[in-house]
Amino acid sequence: MKDWLLKKWYIVVVLTDAVSISIAWFSAYWLRWALTPLFGYAINPFYIYAESYPMVVVLWVIASSVFGSYRPGKLKRTLDEVQALLRGVLLAALVVMSVSFLFKEYDFARSVVLVFIGLTFLLVGLSRLIVLSVQHSLTRLGYGHVRCLIIGAGTTGIRALQRIADHPEKGYTVVGFLDDSPEKSALTISKIPVLDRTDNIRDVVQRSAVDEVFIAIPSLAHNRIMDLVMKCEGLPVGFRIASDVFGVLAHNADIEFIEDFPVFDLKEEKENVTYVVAKRLMDIVIAGLLTLLSLPLWIVIPAVIKLDSKGEVFFIHERIGLNGMPFRIYKFRTMYSSTDPYAYSPDGSGDRRITRVGRFLRQTSMDELPNLLNVLKGDMSIVGPRPEMPFIVEQYREWQKKRLTVKPGITGLWQILGRKDIPLHDNLEYDFYYIKNRSLLLDVIILLRTIPAILSRRGAY
Repeated sequence: MKDWLLKKWYIVVVLTDAVSISIAWFSAYWLRWALTPLFGYAINPFYIYAESYPMVVVLWVIASSVFGSYRPGKLKRTLDEVQALLRGVLLAALVVMSVSFLFKEYDFARSVVLVFIGLTFLLVGLSRLIVLSVQHSLTRLGYGHVRCLIIGAGTTGIRALQRIADHPEKGYTVVGFLDDSPEKSALTISKIPVLDRTDNIRDVVQRSAVDEVFIAIPSLAHNRIMDLVMKCEGLPVGFRIASDVFGVLAHNADIEFIEDFPVFDLKEEKENVTYVVAKRLMDIVIAGLLTLLSLPLWIVIPAVIKLDSKGEVFFIHERIGLNGMPFRIYKFRTMYSSTDPYAYSPDGSGDRRITRVGRFLRQTSMDELPNLLNVLKGDMSIVGPRPEMPFIVEQYREWQKKRLTVKPGITGLWQILGRKDIPLHDNLEYDFYYIKNRSLLLDVIILLRTIPAILSRRGAY
């Protein structure tokens, strides 16, 4: 039972939050009612606060969940709890004001709201500290430990094992190592065995009920790390990097120190439904406006393409989109009709496959105007990774396919930071940065920076 509670601590936090909010809400009303003589006028009826109470609690829990207060995982640090508490105080004010604004019949007394916010700070803070203290106490006793697997039985792996052993309050239990060195295949380090080679990580994780994997080989290439992560896709296991730096893929990751030993958490990014809906609405509005504003160009460009070279006006091409699904992309034709449509894109201004008009269209990005139709159809977004050709996607390693977890876009970080001057592997790094950090604000920034990027014609061939 104690193990279950530690692994499902967020359920306990939800319940204690609900109790604390309930006490704060009704205590605020009672205190205002008791002090009526000091105010000189009566408070509004109790039924208003009783009827609105369920909404206040439910909205608090939903808002706290959105802010990540109930995210399942390891025990939080005290600093994390303080930050969550400060956010909670803000949430308390916003929740109560939202209920009062949306439902006119619930006209809360300002004094009740202020007292409620203060009591929320005290009661929720106290309950979180109690829960945290109980968690740490149970962890020191050996309950609810996270079963860990260390990849690499070298110096870094041994150091990780020592730090974990020295700090049982962190809640880790090492079940074994994985290492590819033949001389370490039957090795035992401080009673912890080397279980297998890294290629068999999925079997070991399932067989040993591993909760988290520590990658403790500093020289291990990013490609190899992501291959290991993808081998365990679908399993309830987390990955941590026992290293000083992990490039762009560790950006915005949670960092934990086991004494002086830094550990980066490679979390699976969850899709934010609110962001997805808002981004789709933004795509429709922007694509619709740009299509209407550019209508004269839709008449002029086809005419000059026809005058310049033989062939169709539009270039319709198969690309790979969201979740690896193929779709037909629309562009204005910029190359001679005899060109192989599935050859690599031009990487210089002197490419002889490009027509005279096509060169101008590509440098100004006007050849991509028909992409707006793809956005309106839902195949693409205004901002996102560039849609790649099928033969390029076929060469992707498993971890590179994560690029396909978001809709491709007309513009993106690759375009504004260097456009086609940047080779494919660096393009993927920028795409992963965008996928991990995407937000409406980042989309707007990319859109604004796209304009000078187009005007400069830098890297556009």
